[in-house]
Amino acid sequence: MCKLMTSKNISIREDVYNKLIKIKREKESFSDLFLRLLKTQKMNLKKSFGAWQLTEKEKQEIWNDITNRPGRKWNKSKLDQVK
Repeated sequence: MCKLMTSKNISIREDVYNKLIKIKREKESFSDLFLRLLKTQKMNLKKSFGAWQLTEKEKQEIWNDITNRPGRKWNKSKLDQVK
């Protein structure tokens, strides 16, 4: 089965490119490299959930900061389900 995929060009500085080349695996495309790095980041974030015991004041400060950001609406009832 052939998948029709679009591509996007991005600009990066040469120093960033050189660092990416060092961690890119043999025969790995840059797209696959980015996916691998994003997956690693997601796994690291999941490990940190619940690691910090927040006070009620800290929870309220964080919640206020999140909900006051423009461009995204948060539903507190769904956020409370994240553990």
